[in-house]
Amino acid sequence: MRAASHPGLAAFARRAARVMAPAAAFLGALGLLGWVSGSAGLQAFVPGRPIITPNTAISLIVLAAGVHLLTPAEPSARRRAAGRLCGLVVIAVAAATLVNDAAGLDLRVDRLFSRWTSPRSALLPFRSAVTTALCLTLLGGGLLLFDAAWGRWSRPAQVPVLLAAVIVLAVLTGHAYGAELLFQFSPLSLRGMSLPTALGLALLAASILMARPERGVVAIVTSARLGGSMARRLLAPALAGPPLLGFVVLAATRGGGPDLSLSHALLATASATVAVALTLLTAASLNRVDEVRARVSEELRLWRDFVEQADDAIMVRTPEGTVIGWNPAAERLFGWRREEIVGSSVLTLVPDDRHPEVSMLAECLARGERVPAFETVRVAKDGTRIEVSLSLASVRDDDGRIVGMAAIIRDLRQRKAAERRYAELFESASDGIFIADPSGVIGEVNPAGCHLLGRCRGEVVGRSILEFIPPEDATRLVAAREALLDGEAQVGDWQLVAADGTRIPVEASAVIRGGRWQLFVRDQRARKAAETALARLYREEALAKAWLQGVLDGMPEAVLLVDADGNLSNNKAARRFIAAGDGAPGLDLREPDGAAVGWTELPLMRALQRGEPCSGRELVAHDAHSGQVPVLVSASPLADAGGRRVGAVSVLRDISVLKEMERLREEWTAIVAHDLRQPLNVIAMSTQVLARTAAIEPDTTAARALVRIRGATGRLGRMIRDLYDAARLDARRLTLARARVDLRDLLIEVAARTCGDADRRIRVQLPRSLPPVLADAGRVEQVMENLLANALKYGDPEAAVEVTAEVAEEMVVVSTRNRGPGLTPEQLARLFTRFYRARPEGRAEGIGLGLYIARGLVEAQGGQIWAESGVHDVVFRFSLPIARAGVDAGS
Repeated sequence: MRAASHPGLAAFARRAARVMAPAAAFLGALGLLGWVSGSAGLQAFVPGRPIITPNTAISLIVLAAGVHLLTPAEPSARRRAAGRLCGLVVIAVAAATLVNDAAGLDLRVDRLFSRWTSPRSALLPFRSAVTTALCLTLLGGGLLLFDAAWGRWSRPAQVPVLLAAVIVLAVLTGHAYGAELLFQFSPLSLRGMSLPTALGLALLAASILMARPERGVVAIVTSARLGGSMARRLLAPALAGPPLLGFVVLAATRGGGPDLSLSHALLATASATVAVALTLLTAASLNRVDEVRARVSEELRLWRDFVEQADDAIMVRTPEGTVIGWNPAAERLFGWRREEIVGSSVLTLVPDDRHPEVSMLAECLARGERVPAFETVRVAKDGTRIEVSLSLASVRDDDGRIVGMAAIIRDLRQRKAAERRYAELFESASDGIFIADPSGVIGEVNPAGCHLLGRCRGEVVGRSILEFIPPEDATRLVAAREALLDGEAQVGDWQLVAADGTRIPVEASAVIRGGRWQLFVRDQRARKAAETALARLYREEALAKAWLQGVLDGMPEAVLLVDADGNLSNNKAARRFIAAGDGAPGLDLREPDGAAVGWTELPLMRALQRGEPCSGRELVAHDAHSGQVPVLVSASPLADAGGRRVGAVSVLRDISVLKEMERLREEWTAIVAHDLRQPLNVIAMSTQVLARTAAIEPDTTAARALVRIRGATGRLGRMIRDLYDAARLDARRLTLARARVDLRDLLIEVAARTCGDADRRIRVQLPRSLPPVLADAGRVEQVMENLLANALKYGDPEAAVEVTAEVAEEMVVVSTRNRGPGLTPEQLARLFTRFYRARPEGRAEGIGLGLYIARGLVEAQGGQIWAESGVHDVVFRFSLPIARAGVDAGS
């Protein structure tokens, strides 16, 4: 028998077992010492009583050794074998004694100790008593059966040990009462169980029982249950009470003789044995009852936790309809707290129109019928009608009478809402939906499916799917059905036959779920028409692309197209600039001076990545056959209808012929300018000689003619100079002598000279601390004279021309402002180009090279020139770098 032992008591029992076995061995050692020394006190403890024999003493020691070896909870195989060997040796010695006494067969075991002498002369002083031999045999058997288990009888070793304990109890009671018959068969014989032997055997029996406190009778005593607690309280009184009571009776009768002592001893032994047995049996029964009670309590706790934590509402009612049980889920579902609803009628939760349902269900349960789960309606505290699933079960007592009814109530509102949404989706789906049984008979169809077939619902439901497909697809449908039954989903293109016989291309997907065939059908007529139209568009696009490619290949300009992914396309003319012939990495574009242009800075890539258009940028391209070719590059981004950049296009125009014509023009301009200087100088010198030598009166026609000749000669000289300078600028052959220049003095001098020549007022406003600039003084004078001349020519004759200067970072900015008509943005954009005159009409003279030359001279010296225009004034500004210490002048 197993019982749940108290850990502390079980540990105490194991420690006691480990102490009792050595104590029994100690008693055996004392007996052997008495035989060696001849001490009767060590052999009997009480004079005149039976003595412990050497056989018995050695057996006690061997048994104690066996118990010590087997005491650990998990003894090793060697310890277990040695302990059982000890039990077997003791059984052999004790059995030899029993055989000799029963059959008269002397095995001469007692002769082993014949060299020892007995203090008292008696027959066979070394042989153990029969009771001693019997107890030793029983305890030895207990060692052999230690830890053995026979089916449900888990501790067979305790049976012989308990029998030995009862015999020992009788012997000890006989010693206590002086009843010699219980420990010695004859007063003339020493072969009785001595007191040391009885004490040693008692200790060994107790140690064997207590070595395994979790099993057997000790498990009853050490149990943590109610029976163990009772046994611990009653076991000591049950064991000691009868002997003590017998002593009291003997004392009252003043001895009474040997017979009375014997009877009292027997009565005390029997009473103690019965009391202990009854105590243990009662405790074991209480333990079993307590275990069942604990198991039932645990089951009740688990059921209570299940009910409390269940997601479904659980209600318990009496047969009369009174609510007696209500879990938290029911509180959440109906809104009634437990204390509010318990004691109320179950009809509180039932709508008025469903009251008969309650009595009908109660009658079904009373007849013993099973009520399956069904859907119904119940009412919450706030009056809301709740769709629920209701499961009922009856609770019966031992006599089969119904003592209560339990209801499990599941909220169906979410499921019902989902079903309604499914129904709405089913009815409003644009695709046809067919629900059929596994054999293919249609049970449900939505309006889209009916429209697809051109039939009403009644013409479709109840008919097989085979009736709505072409005959040649029947075999394919059977194969698809077999695959569906194997759990595979089927998707493919099919044809349906409409009511008028038209075959409709559809895309069908089918699956079997819940034992039903679910088929989703999408009309493919629009898709097929779209595919046809798309194929036509593809053909048209391919034709247009081929036509466009032919146009592009026929263009003399190189055309490059790049999409958003960086894929480059080109026409035939562009392939001459792509060394590899099949990609952008072979495109080599450089600045006119030979400087390389980064790939991301190419006009095409700037248009693609930044959306920056480019028009007429002059670059040099590499031609594998012609070398370096000057080109004009234009680029613009390409966008879709939404304004998103999808690519870029770039056009490269070969301007080699234009460059050659420009070079010829520049050479012709330089030649013309050079060749015109000599006759012009002759005309100027002849005019001066004529003016000095001829006696021409002032203010005469001749004098005025000379003045006009000198003026025309000067204007023609300036034109020739401008042509020459323009030619040198274009050819990049203009030479500058840059040095530190006091710009303030230079501007004042130029303004004064120009003002004197033009007889007009020029207002100069310059800061006294104007820093020097690094420039060619002569060329700065030329720029300033040109700007002042323009201001005087095109400005208001009555207004003064203003000259100012200021420092801006590392530059000095010079400005000229004149009052007069403003310039348009188009005029400002073209103001510094060659041969352009903003106001060609009127009295202004010139060929349109002055501002072009001024721009070239300023930019050649590291500055910039620009114009700004208001409504009634025009401002020209140019900048020159400030001369810093340590910067050398040069050409």
